[in-house]
Amino acid sequence: MSTSRNGFLLLRENGPFRALWMARTSAYFGDFVMLTAVVLYFFDVGASPTQLGIALAARVVPSALGPVTGALADRTDPRQLMILCDLARFCTLGVIAVFLPPFAVLVFLMFATGVFTACFAPASKGAVPKLVERPRLAQANSLLGVSHNLALALGPVAGAVLFDYAGAQAAFGLNAASYLLSTVILFLLLPRIGLVVEVQHNLRAFVGEVRDGLRYLVGHRVARTVAIALFFGVFFAALDNVALVFLIQGEGHGGPTAVGLANGLYGALMVVVPLIIAGSGWRLGGDRMLLLGFALSATGLLLVGVAGELVLILMCYSIAGAGNGLENIACDTAIGENVDSNVLGRVFGAVYGPILIAEAGAQLVSGPLLEATSASTVFVVAGCGLFAVLLLAAVMFRNPAGPGRETTAQAKV
Repeated sequence: MSTSRNGFLLLRENGPFRALWMARTSAYFGDFVMLTAVVLYFFDVGASPTQLGIALAARVVPSALGPVTGALADRTDPRQLMILCDLARFCTLGVIAVFLPPFAVLVFLMFATGVFTACFAPASKGAVPKLVERPRLAQANSLLGVSHNLALALGPVAGAVLFDYAGAQAAFGLNAASYLLSTVILFLLLPRIGLVVEVQHNLRAFVGEVRDGLRYLVGHRVARTVAIALFFGVFFAALDNVALVFLIQGEGHGGPTAVGLANGLYGALMVVVPLIIAGSGWRLGGDRMLLLGFALSATGLLLVGVAGELVLILMCYSIAGAGNGLENIACDTAIGENVDSNVLGRVFGAVYGPILIAEAGAQLVSGPLLEATSASTVFVVAGCGLFAVLLLAAVMFRNPAGPGRETTAQAKV
């Protein structure tokens, strides 16, 4: 494989990675179409906010199974597991599209879709370091970041337009079709990746692998640091989800258009940053990239809280978006560069699984904090919290827990 400086050449030179990129792009698009279609459908049929919350929770709760689904990814050929998960998601969304079932059945199908997504994620993330040379992981993950963020921007629009003009069944049908396309791409274009080690196919061995994966994560300096930093980073960064509209509209800086513009600029920078990294010769390691991402996010959110003028708020919020885009790439790159191939699935699953708890905690805290103080204060707290996470991560990256601990943990897996 080439070591060209231009990351976009990966898509031309590395056929297996190109196939994975195409499949994940399609799946990402389907994920965000589904999110919009579900919200619009429940509102359209007169469901209560509680019912909508239950449906959305059913979709994401399975991500908490990350350590288990990660262990499954490590004992299965990633290609085979991704194909099975995409095919299963096509079936669950296909049933929703055809029948528009009652609430209880739809929630069950949403939960099942979430389980298959939770299995797909560590398999797909763990496949990248097996297909791409580690010096080029940052560029590969940047290309995937571009796909994810573009899907985040375009998927909801496509889902909403289709829902508006063709109805709920068409929107859910598009979602199902995106998973079917991913299945076809993986089946036809991605070669078998295979397993790094042989596994024992029994429940006791599987439970042992889950335990060993968690032990590996705790004992591995880089993986441990990424897990802790990502959890608390997501918590503080998510505080702005509630506060933004109150800052801009509630404090008289602008109307709904200004809120939309702020979110649009935030999302745009999340696309631009991966594009820059993918097209450049960036060789900064994943750990330093993560610290830089936290620095940008913390600076942006802190300055939003003290900006005072709409133009400055938009500029500073864009800085936070750039930091978020960098963090997303950095986490996958740091793990891919440093974690052993035979435990990648378990580490990715354990790192990303608890994010749901961090996001939920942020939503529970941000409302009361906003009522007790102000929207500006919430942004200041978020920025200061991210600076604390930055300092913690910098110390943890530099200082292993103890002599030989990392090596011991790896040897046990």
